Amino acid sequence: MILGIFDSGIGGLTVLKEILKKNSFDKIIYFGDTARLPYGEKSKEELLDIAKENVGFLLSKGAEKIVIACGTVSSNVLEELKKDYNIEIIGIVDALIEGTKEKTINNKIGIIATSATIKTHIFKNKLNGYHVYEMSCPKFTPLIESGKLDSKEMDDAINEYLKPLKDEGVDTLILGCTHYPILSNKIKKYFDYPINLINSGVIIADNLFDGKIKNPELEIYCSGSIEDFKNNSKYLEIENINEIKKY
Repeated sequence: MILGIFDSGIGGLTVLKEILKKNSFDKIIYFGDTARLPYGEKSKEELLDIAKENVGFLLSKGAEKIVIACGTVSSNVLEELKKDYNIEIIGIVDALIEGTKEKTINNKIGIIATSATIKTHIFKNKLNGYHVYEMSCPKFTPLIESGKLDSKEMDDAINEYLKPLKDEGVDTLILGCTHYPILSNKIKKYFDYPINLINSGVIIADNLFDGKIKNPELEIYCSGSIEDFKNNSKYLEIENINEIKKY
């Protein structure tokens, strides 16, 4: 079985990393569409066109199942994509919802995601009955993709976006973009109390695992600079990450 995964950039590697820990696939093809990031400010029409191109590319490489490792695409056009293709296409939204309901104690849930995802209110609508606080974080992905993880700009952005959620006392935080697990340590440090971070990669990996570990062939593609992709993904420590091909 061949699995295809795509995201706007390196964020989806957080999902790939978790899948590799419990892998049941013979081959995994990853595509990071860095030439067109960020997706978070694009219209639904643009997102659907881009997603169809990305799915088509993965299918051309032999993918038999596809994970959309992107919260923006998953929340905006997943259902449209499912109608257009006769293969299983998995988004991250349901995985995040599943993990959230299991973890929250005080029912105060924070959601951080791209502007396009927050505008859909998809998480809030699926978490009816909980106290849900939404926050769009448009600066996070560009800062991560430009290698500014430890910059003052990132610290300022974290304070800007997370302070309102901290003030509300949320006990569970949905990482609604796959780039955001990269900030997990910084986010945990920012809150001065224990907080549950919901990472879709962990849940999706568990759901995909059939109990038989395999060592897959791994192909990684990106549409932008290969050098930037390598540099910005190094600390994720994924084996063979340097073997990146141009889309």
